[in-house]
Amino acid sequence: MNTQTKPSDIASSTSSTGSEIPFSFDELFFSRTDGQGIILSGNSVFQRVSIYSWNEILHKPHKIIRHPDMPKAVFWLLWNTIKSGQPIGAYVKNKAKDGRHYWVFAIVTPIDGGYLSVRLKPSSSLFRKIQDEYITLKKIEKSDNPSPEESANLLLARLKKLGFRNYNAFMASALSHEIIARDKQLKKGEDPSINNFNNLVESAQHLLDHTKEIFHNYEGHRHVPLNLQVHAAQLGETGAAIGVISNNYTTIATELQEKMTRFMESGTHVAETIDSGLFLAATAKIQREVASVFKQAPPNEGASQEKEMINLQQQQQAYSLKAAKGLKDISIKISHFKESCLEMRKLTASLEVTRIMGKIQCASLDAENSSLPNLINDLGQFQDAISHGLKLIDQANKTIENNVKYILEYS
Repeated sequence: MNTQTKPSDIASSTSSTGSEIPFSFDELFFSRTDGQGIILSGNSVFQRVSIYSWNEILHKPHKIIRHPDMPKAVFWLLWNTIKSGQPIGAYVKNKAKDGRHYWVFAIVTPIDGGYLSVRLKPSSSLFRKIQDEYITLKKIEKSDNPSPEESANLLLARLKKLGFRNYNAFMASALSHEIIARDKQLKKGEDPSINNFNNLVESAQHLLDHTKEIFHNYEGHRHVPLNLQVHAAQLGETGAAIGVISNNYTTIATELQEKMTRFMESGTHVAETIDSGLFLAATAKIQREVASVFKQAPPNEGASQEKEMINLQQQQQAYSLKAAKGLKDISIKISHFKESCLEMRKLTASLEVTRIMGKIQCASLDAENSSLPNLINDLGQFQDAISHGLKLIDQANKTIENNVKYILEYS
């Protein structure tokens, strides 16, 4: 492992309180805790960067390195997630023994008897944005004194404004950004699996956008059946056919409403499964590198080399399997979503029949001076919007399927 510090890796190399601890992009470090966050072991990079001796840091709470600049929101999210048995990733500013700080992107995963945290040096443009968000949130915490959960909700709201659906989407994107930025710093070639996963995320967002657009179009036309019924009533006996058309459309619209819920849920499940798959794949990649580095490092007094190697290898293998399963889950979710799309197409075809019947009746009733033709045109626009949206979704589906196939073949 190269422990030489490069000038570009550090914000400040002075030892004054408040400056940044230097460490290189090729340095990865980890620590293992029990279920209460008590440090049980770690690697030499963790010990060196924190500046604590092993005697000072072992069997101490992990918060011994917590920096006061960190919003409590982050730790509430972290503990709430890992206690539920799920992994989490977060940008964390830590405090060394001498008062200096160092930033990491931490990946914390549940492990038998506690938790394992692996960390890398962040440098992406997203990292800089989150630093600003933390500063703002910390000011709010000082002035308004929200509970940790309330502060976490404030953070989630800000992330949503930055374009992330939820924290899982954010941490998956953040980790992939940091891996790409780190590889550039180390002059490594691009990781095709991470790039393809990012393409999956982009396609999933397109899919969600088109799905929401169809839903908004549905919402904008949901009153058409009622308006048709009103016109049928105004026309009396001559409007009987329009009444039948209105009833047909009402039946279709009711079924459409039922299918629309499943349609939206299916699209969301695809996106969420892709976010999860990306995070798992990226986590497995970093864990694999940590295990490789630790295997080559000289033993240190703070950890049993053999025991920690077993822990790291088991965790890496577990997350590699989870990542592979995640890819299969994406394929399953896409299949379910395509079924929802097929149901939507069938309903769209029914709408087309209803619209044609309406046009014929408008012509026979000489309804040019009424708003009935406009209603029928609205129905046509709605049908066209659904058809167009489904075509775009088809393209996104195919892109996702091709990327999943590629990742499966080369992973």
